[in-house]
Amino acid sequence: MSAIINVQPWLKFTATTVGRDKLYRAVQYFSRFLAWYLMRQGYSKETVVRFNNLKKSLALSRKLMRIGKPIEHVESAVLASNIKDEFLRFCSVGKQLSYAGYLTYDALIFLDGAGAYRFQNIKRYNELASKFWLSGILFSFVIGLYRTRQIQIRRETAMRGLRHQGENEKSTARTELQGLAREQHGVNKQLLQDGLDALIPSSSLNYVDLDDGVVGLIGTVTSIMGAQTQWAKVNKAKV
Repeated sequence: MSAIINVQPWLKFTATTVGRDKLYRAVQYFSRFLAWYLMRQGYSKETVVRFNNLKKSLALSRKLMRIGKPIEHVESAVLASNIKDEFLRFCSVGKQLSYAGYLTYDALIFLDGAGAYRFQNIKRYNELASKFWLSGILFSFVIGLYRTRQIQIRRETAMRGLRHQGENEKSTARTELQGLAREQHGVNKQLLQDGLDALIPSSSLNYVDLDDGVVGLIGTVTSIMGAQTQWAKVNKAKV
Protein backbone atom coordinates (compact mmCIF):
# COMPACT_ATOMS: atom_id res chain seq x y z
CA MET A 1 0.00 0.00 0.00
CA SER A 2 2.82 2.42 0.87
CA ALA A 3 4.46 1.78 -2.53
CA ILE A 4 1.20 2.69 -4.27
CA ILE A 5 0.89 5.85 -2.21
CA ASN A 6 4.48 6.88 -2.96
CA VAL A 7 3.98 6.57 -6.71
CA GLN A 8 0.85 8.75 -6.72
CA PRO A 9 2.74 12.09 -6.98
CA TRP A 10 4.62 10.76 -10.02
CA LEU A 11 1.40 9.55 -11.65
CA LYS A 12 -0.23 12.92 -11.04
CA PHE A 13 2.76 14.67 -12.58
CA THR A 14 3.02 12.49 -15.69
CA ALA A 15 -0.77 12.60 -16.18
CA THR A 16 -0.44 16.26 -17.15
CA THR A 17 0.64 17.38 -20.61
CA VAL A 18 2.93 19.98 -19.05
CA GLY A 19 4.59 17.37 -16.83
CA ARG A 20 5.34 15.03 -19.72
CA ASP A 21 6.49 17.93 -21.88
CA LYS A 22 9.02 19.03 -19.24
CA LEU A 23 10.43 15.51 -19.04
CA TYR A 24 10.70 15.19 -22.82
CA ARG A 25 12.23 18.66 -23.00
CA ALA A 26 14.88 17.81 -20.40
CA VAL A 27 15.94 14.68 -22.32
CA GLN A 28 15.80 16.56 -25.64
CA TYR A 29 18.13 19.34 -24.53
CA PHE A 30 20.44 17.01 -22.62
CA SER A 31 20.72 14.92 -25.79
CA ARG A 32 21.63 18.09 -27.64
CA PHE A 33 24.38 18.77 -25.10
CA LEU A 34 25.64 15.17 -25.25
CA ALA A 35 25.77 15.17 -29.06
CA TRP A 36 27.88 18.35 -28.92
CA TYR A 37 30.10 17.05 -26.12
CA LEU A 38 30.71 13.61 -27.65
CA MET A 39 31.55 15.16 -31.00
CA ARG A 40 34.09 17.43 -29.29
CA GLN A 41 35.56 14.42 -27.50
CA GLY A 42 36.09 12.57 -30.76
CA TYR A 43 33.46 9.86 -30.35
CA SER A 44 32.27 7.97 -33.42
CA LYS A 45 29.88 9.61 -35.83
CA GLU A 46 27.33 6.87 -35.15
CA THR A 47 27.26 7.68 -31.43
CA VAL A 48 26.75 11.38 -32.09
CA VAL A 49 24.03 10.66 -34.64
CA ARG A 50 22.12 8.57 -32.08
CA PHE A 51 21.78 11.50 -29.70
CA ASN A 52 21.02 13.91 -32.53
CA ASN A 53 18.23 11.61 -33.69
CA LEU A 54 16.88 11.34 -30.14
CA LYS A 55 16.89 15.12 -29.88
CA LYS A 56 15.01 15.50 -33.17
CA SER A 57 12.48 12.77 -32.34
CA LEU A 58 11.66 14.28 -28.96
CA ALA A 59 11.39 17.78 -30.45
CA LEU A 60 8.89 16.48 -33.00
CA SER A 61 6.96 14.55 -30.33
CA ARG A 62 6.67 17.68 -28.19
CA LYS A 63 5.33 19.65 -31.14
CA LEU A 64 2.65 17.01 -31.69
CA MET A 65 1.77 17.02 -28.00
CA ARG A 66 1.28 20.80 -28.04
CA ILE A 67 -1.13 20.91 -30.98
CA GLY A 68 -4.25 22.66 -29.71
CA LYS A 69 -2.35 24.62 -27.04
CA PRO A 70 -2.73 27.94 -28.92
CA ILE A 71 -6.45 27.85 -28.10
CA GLU A 72 -5.64 27.60 -24.38
CA HIS A 73 -3.35 30.62 -24.61
CA VAL A 74 -5.97 32.64 -26.49
CA GLU A 75 -8.46 31.78 -23.74
CA SER A 76 -5.89 32.84 -21.13
CA ALA A 77 -5.40 36.11 -23.02
CA VAL A 78 -9.16 36.75 -22.85
CA LEU A 79 -9.13 36.11 -19.10
CA ALA A 80 -6.05 38.32 -18.68
CA SER A 81 -7.91 41.19 -20.37
CA ASN A 82 -9.98 41.46 -17.16
CA ILE A 83 -6.95 42.28 -14.99
CA LYS A 84 -7.48 45.68 -13.39
CA ASP A 85 -3.83 46.75 -13.37
CA GLU A 86 -3.35 48.29 -16.82
CA PHE A 87 0.36 47.51 -17.18
CA LEU A 88 -0.02 43.95 -15.88
CA ARG A 89 -3.01 43.44 -18.17
CA PHE A 90 -1.03 44.58 -21.23
CA CYS A 91 1.93 42.33 -20.43
CA SER A 92 -0.22 39.32 -19.55
CA VAL A 93 -2.27 39.57 -22.74
CA GLY A 94 0.92 40.08 -24.76
CA LYS A 95 2.52 37.04 -23.14
CA GLN A 96 -0.42 34.74 -23.87
CA LEU A 97 -0.87 35.93 -27.46
CA SER A 98 2.86 35.56 -28.07
CA TYR A 99 2.78 31.95 -26.90
CA ALA A 100 -0.33 31.35 -29.02
CA GLY A 101 1.54 32.62 -32.07
CA TYR A 102 4.61 30.56 -31.21
CA LEU A 103 2.66 27.33 -30.83
CA THR A 104 0.63 27.99 -33.99
CA TYR A 105 3.80 28.14 -36.07
CA ASP A 106 5.16 25.22 -34.05
CA ALA A 107 2.23 23.09 -35.26
CA LEU A 108 3.02 24.01 -38.88
CA ILE A 109 6.66 23.08 -38.30
CA PHE A 110 5.48 19.71 -36.98
CA LEU A 111 3.47 19.06 -40.15
CA ASP A 112 6.55 19.81 -42.22
CA GLY A 113 8.89 17.77 -40.02
CA ALA A 114 6.53 14.79 -40.00
CA GLY A 115 6.29 14.94 -43.79
CA ALA A 116 2.52 15.48 -43.75
CA TYR A 117 2.89 18.70 -45.75
CA ARG A 118 5.96 20.47 -47.06
CA PHE A 119 6.03 24.24 -46.69
CA GLN A 120 8.24 26.16 -49.08
CA ASN A 121 8.95 28.88 -46.52
CA ILE A 122 9.52 26.62 -43.49
CA LYS A 123 12.64 28.58 -42.54
CA ARG A 124 10.51 31.69 -42.21
CA TYR A 125 8.05 29.78 -40.01
CA ASN A 126 10.91 28.68 -37.76
CA GLU A 127 12.09 32.27 -37.49
CA LEU A 128 8.61 33.56 -36.65
CA ALA A 129 8.12 30.80 -34.09
CA SER A 130 11.36 31.80 -32.36
CA LYS A 131 10.37 35.48 -32.39
CA PHE A 132 6.97 34.76 -30.85
CA TRP A 133 8.60 32.48 -28.28
CA LEU A 134 11.15 35.15 -27.34
CA SER A 135 8.39 37.76 -27.14
CA GLY A 136 6.39 35.59 -24.72
CA ILE A 137 9.44 35.02 -22.52
CA LEU A 138 10.26 38.74 -22.43
CA PHE A 139 6.69 39.63 -21.48
CA SER A 140 6.93 37.05 -18.68
CA PHE A 141 10.25 38.53 -17.53
CA VAL A 142 8.81 42.06 -17.41
CA ILE A 143 5.84 40.75 -15.40
CA GLY A 144 8.32 39.27 -12.93
CA LEU A 145 10.13 42.60 -12.56
CA TYR A 146 6.82 44.42 -12.09
CA ARG A 147 5.68 41.97 -9.42
CA THR A 148 9.03 42.34 -7.67
CA ARG A 149 8.41 46.07 -7.41
CA GLN A 150 4.89 45.48 -6.10
CA ILE A 151 6.23 43.08 -3.48
CA GLN A 152 8.82 45.65 -2.41
CA ILE A 153 6.08 48.23 -1.88
CA ARG A 154 4.01 45.78 0.16
CA ARG A 155 7.11 44.81 2.17
CA GLU A 156 7.77 48.46 3.05
CA THR A 157 4.20 48.76 4.28
CA ALA A 158 4.55 45.59 6.36
CA MET A 159 7.84 46.80 7.83
CA ARG A 160 6.10 49.91 9.09
CA GLY A 161 3.66 47.61 10.88
CA LEU A 162 6.53 46.18 12.92
CA ARG A 163 7.08 49.61 14.43
CA HIS A 164 3.61 49.63 16.00
CA GLN A 165 3.32 49.17 19.75
CA GLY A 166 0.47 46.67 19.54
CA GLU A 167 1.46 42.99 19.46
CA ASN A 168 -1.41 42.13 17.09
CA GLU A 169 -0.13 44.59 14.49
CA LYS A 170 3.39 43.20 14.80
CA SER A 171 2.16 39.61 14.44
CA THR A 172 0.15 40.53 11.34
CA ALA A 173 3.17 42.29 9.86
CA ARG A 174 5.43 39.27 10.49
CA THR A 175 2.92 36.96 8.81
CA GLU A 176 2.70 39.32 5.86
CA LEU A 177 6.48 39.50 5.52
CA GLN A 178 6.78 35.71 5.56
CA GLY A 179 4.17 35.44 2.81
CA LEU A 180 5.93 38.10 0.75
CA ALA A 181 9.25 36.27 1.11
CA ARG A 182 7.68 33.08 -0.27
CA GLU A 183 6.04 35.02 -3.09
CA GLN A 184 9.31 36.74 -4.01
CA HIS A 185 11.11 33.38 -4.03
CA GLY A 186 8.68 32.13 -6.68
CA VAL A 187 9.06 35.31 -8.71
CA ASN A 188 12.87 35.14 -8.50
CA LYS A 189 12.84 31.55 -9.74
CA GLN A 190 10.64 32.48 -12.69
CA LEU A 191 12.85 35.45 -13.52
CA LEU A 192 15.92 33.20 -13.58
CA GLN A 193 14.12 30.63 -15.72
CA ASP A 194 12.89 33.29 -18.16
CA GLY A 195 16.32 34.90 -18.35
CA LEU A 196 17.94 31.59 -19.25
CA ASP A 197 15.17 30.47 -21.59
CA ALA A 198 15.36 33.75 -23.52
CA LEU A 199 18.85 32.75 -24.67
CA ILE A 200 17.52 29.72 -26.59
CA PRO A 201 15.34 31.54 -29.17
CA SER A 202 17.87 34.39 -29.16
CA SER A 203 20.49 31.87 -30.25
CA SER A 204 18.19 30.48 -32.96
CA LEU A 205 17.68 34.02 -34.26
CA ASN A 206 21.46 34.72 -34.10
CA TYR A 207 20.94 37.53 -31.59
CA VAL A 208 23.53 35.83 -29.37
CA ASP A 209 26.33 33.46 -30.33
CA LEU A 210 25.96 30.23 -28.32
CA ASP A 211 27.06 26.75 -29.30
CA ASP A 212 24.88 23.64 -28.99
CA GLY A 213 26.57 22.64 -25.74
CA VAL A 214 25.56 25.83 -23.93
CA VAL A 215 22.04 25.82 -25.40
CA GLY A 216 21.66 22.16 -24.42
CA LEU A 217 22.68 22.82 -20.82
CA ILE A 218 20.43 25.87 -20.56
CA GLY A 219 17.47 23.91 -21.88
CA THR A 220 18.16 21.04 -19.48
CA VAL A 221 18.35 23.34 -16.45
CA THR A 222 15.19 25.30 -17.30
CA SER A 223 13.34 22.05 -18.05
CA ILE A 224 14.19 20.76 -14.57
CA MET A 225 13.08 24.08 -13.06
CA GLY A 226 9.81 23.93 -14.97
CA ALA A 227 9.31 20.30 -13.93
CA GLN A 228 9.80 21.26 -10.27
CA THR A 229 7.17 23.99 -10.59
CA GLN A 230 4.69 21.63 -12.27
CA TRP A 231 5.37 18.92 -9.68
CA ALA A 232 4.64 21.38 -6.88
CA LYS A 233 1.47 22.53 -8.65
CA VAL A 234 -0.08 19.10 -9.15
CA ASN A 235 1.04 17.77 -5.76
CA LYS A 236 0.40 20.97 -3.80
CA ALA A 237 3.98 21.07 -2.55
CA LYS A 238 6.25 24.02 -1.79
CA VAL A 239 9.27 24.80 -3.98
